[in-house]
Amino acid sequence: MDLELSPDEQLLDDSVRALFADHAGPARAQATRGGIDHELVKRLDDHGYLDVRSAAGPIGAVLVAERAGEAAAAAPVTARVLVGPLAGFDELPTTVGLVGSPDGLVRYAGHCDAYLVLDGARAGLASADDVEVEPVASRAGYPMGRVRVRKAEMSGDGDALRRAWQVGIAVETSAMAFAAVEFASRHVRDRIQFERPIGSFQAVQHRLARAYAMAQATRWLGRRGAWHHTDEYRTASAAAFAALTAREAYDNAHQVVGAIGVTSEYGMVEWTTRLLALHTELGGRRAHTRRVAASRSSAA
Repeated sequence: MDLELSPDEQLLDDSVRALFADHAGPARAQATRGGIDHELVKRLDDHGYLDVRSAAGPIGAVLVAERAGEAAAAAPVTARVLVGPLAGFDELPTTVGLVGSPDGLVRYAGHCDAYLVLDGARAGLASADDVEVEPVASRAGYPMGRVRVRKAEMSGDGDALRRAWQVGIAVETSAMAFAAVEFASRHVRDRIQFERPIGSFQAVQHRLARAYAMAQATRWLGRRGAWHHTDEYRTASAAAFAALTAREAYDNAHQVVGAIGVTSEYGMVEWTTRLLALHTELGGRRAHTRRVAASRSSAA
């Protein structure tokens, strides 16, 4: 099995990384808190990144979503680039949200052009004019709300959307877990205590190493899930492990950074609070693990 990126994939990864380095990041996410960075979305659209799956396949879409998560992009990039296309929705506006139930919280609620709606075995698309949005105050790193759908074209496959959503959860979780661990690693290299960097202590190293290893595993589970997005065992497994990774990365990053890590001006919360939102999305770990078990049971 060749796990290296192809030359074209590497070129795509380098170019999208450069774009996010110039037009995203924690400071920019804070400046656009409570909404969507429409300038960033326009640049992604102008460069063809929003429709990258049609040209570069599922792994190309994953690469864009990963870099968006690492850069704390203030936009629902993964839903538009990865989840929608994997679920068979190819004609989408530039910003889309994901709705799983009338009472569930929706990221970027009230700020999207349309919403992909999961309703049991059915899936569909509702325009912003066909939904009612109830904003919800949250510290989750996203503008959140409840979306009640008045009208939607329910012509899609609910199972396909759920599997694609599971992949999106894994991909975003891995990206933000990597970013949080890297941010915390810089802190422990620079923070001196007892006349030595606190990163030299094994207790600190073990926490960050565990979080990093779980982020790495989640990344490959997400990529495998994107490639095999019709296999619920693989997609649900990726989402279930991602839920564990989200908690591990959140707890360990904040443990080693200390009190300054929870302040908005320090910046780490732009990743860690989003991890908490992803941790519970689409029913959370229990729902994902039940689908893992159900898929194995049906296969047997």
